[in-house]
Amino acid sequence: MRIIALTTIFAAFSIAPVLADDVPANLHGHWAIDGACEKADDSIHIEGNTLSLGAAAAADVEFFPDDSPAGNGAIHWSEEGNVDNFEYAPDSDELLYNGEGYGMGVAAVVYKRCKS
Repeated sequence: MRIIALTTIFAAFSIAPVLADDVPANLHGHWAIDGACEKADDSIHIEGNTLSLGAAAAADVEFFPDDSPAGNGAIHWSEEGNVDNFEYAPDSDELLYNGEGYGMGVAAVVYKRCKS
């Protein structure tokens, strides 16, 4: 009985919640698929901790700094259950949209920064 209780206690302490950060200021702004900034339907806008797709209303997002297969960080929807995300690629200054999450065999859609 003690072993079960101790195992339960140690397991509870070993589970640490993953905490999100605010979306970094350098990711705020307007981004578009392959840099086609004039196509509103193929663009996103990030402001604060919100992201809007095309003309859709902005939705709450969170940034996980160590997330992504490359460890670059990614923007995730705050709404529970959405697995799609925008991974930041700092070397190319691009956002890689993973519509089905990571590793699902679907190529990422590349969003390039639009000039303000």
